Amino acid sequence: MHIEHESNLELNSKEQNQRFLEDIEIKYPEIMDIAYIYNDKYHYNNSGINKSVPEYIKQMIHNNVGVKLFDDPYNKTKTNYIFKFGSGYYIINFYSILLKNLSHNIITNFLVIDSSSIIPKGLLYYNLTHNAKHLHSVIISGLTIKKLLMILSFNFIISLFLINIISFLLLSYFDNNNILYRRLKKAANNNEFIPYFQSIYSTKQQKFVSAEILCRWNHNGIIIPPAEFISNLEKTNDIKNITLNLIKEAFNTLNKANINKDFMLSFNFTVSMILDDKFMQKVVTLIKNNPRIKNKIVIELTESENSFIYLDEINIVMRKLKKESILLSIDDVGTGYSNLLTIQELPFDIMKIDKYFISDRFTVSKSNMLETLATLGNSLNLTIVAEGIETESELNKVNQFNIHLCQGFYFSTPCDAKTFIARTKSEPHLYQ
Repeated sequence: MHIEHESNLELNSKEQNQRFLEDIEIKYPEIMDIAYIYNDKYHYNNSGINKSVPEYIKQMIHNNVGVKLFDDPYNKTKTNYIFKFGSGYYIINFYSILLKNLSHNIITNFLVIDSSSIIPKGLLYYNLTHNAKHLHSVIISGLTIKKLLMILSFNFIISLFLINIISFLLLSYFDNNNILYRRLKKAANNNEFIPYFQSIYSTKQQKFVSAEILCRWNHNGIIIPPAEFISNLEKTNDIKNITLNLIKEAFNTLNKANINKDFMLSFNFTVSMILDDKFMQKVVTLIKNNPRIKNKIVIELTESENSFIYLDEINIVMRKLKKESILLSIDDVGTGYSNLLTIQELPFDIMKIDKYFISDRFTVSKSNMLETLATLGNSLNLTIVAEGIETESELNKVNQFNIHLCQGFYFSTPCDAKTFIARTKSEPHLYQ
């Protein structure tokens, strides 16, 4: 980690402090946690204030260690950096893999070693390493000289402006939104987002004909539901690479399953993803390079309150996608005034009617909106999918309007790749 330090900088404003925070949160996902230790207890720590520190940390403090970089003896994925500050200690915990393997540029890797270690020969920045000797550690970076590290300065008097920055960083660092954002960044780096499959049933063919791929967060074996993270994740650039990975993994799974050759997979795309030329070119290239994906992928445009602003731009992209044999779907039809416009103006192939107009649990389902939407879809020659089917009563309701494609717990619960493959093999009559 580096914090750029120049004596002529005046870092008193909130905006400038925020830049320091963003350097840590966005550029340095290798940071696992930051804590302050006082009287052998944690402060400013995610795991809880006033929690006692482990014995090996206590021992270092009681031995009055000034600063030390070391691998955690009980967690091999963690590297610890502890240093004295005032009457207490700061400890910064790093993800070992991210810290040691992080490559800033093509010249050299980011390297952190204890000052007692021998510096590898052949590195380009010896003059920088000498400047760090008073920290009792060496950090060598392939970035420019201007970007040389100063994590925090000890053995010198910390000026008041730096103390203010530290206070601001600690308060902001543990803000709930910032914590979630950092966790999402790290989860993306660790490939923790995986595809879940929810199959779509055809009452006419009496079998499953496609599946929607849902994003799930597998964090240390615990599956985190999308309601807790998906809206935040969609606001980051990471959602694009995650979606590409979901496409690859889902079709790899489909290739292993006992399934009919026309089975299709649909993936959620936001408006911002659709309008990102470079990202969409990656999607098209992926499809061209993988014949098993061609003619089997559906891009599902999720609801956006402002999507109608970009109708012309979206239209151009969608027509290019159709030339690549990609089917286009619109999600949650009827939940916002904007997509009632987009469904008529854009070249969709499929419309998915939201569960609010179907489920017995919602008052609006007793209105005539389901019939209205079905009529609209049929007039536009769209394939209609009914979402959220959970009961036989709801199934009978959509059957009244000749809606034959159904998605919901009544037919299939979302499942991981292993379970999906097992289902296709244990119930082949439903998938072939």
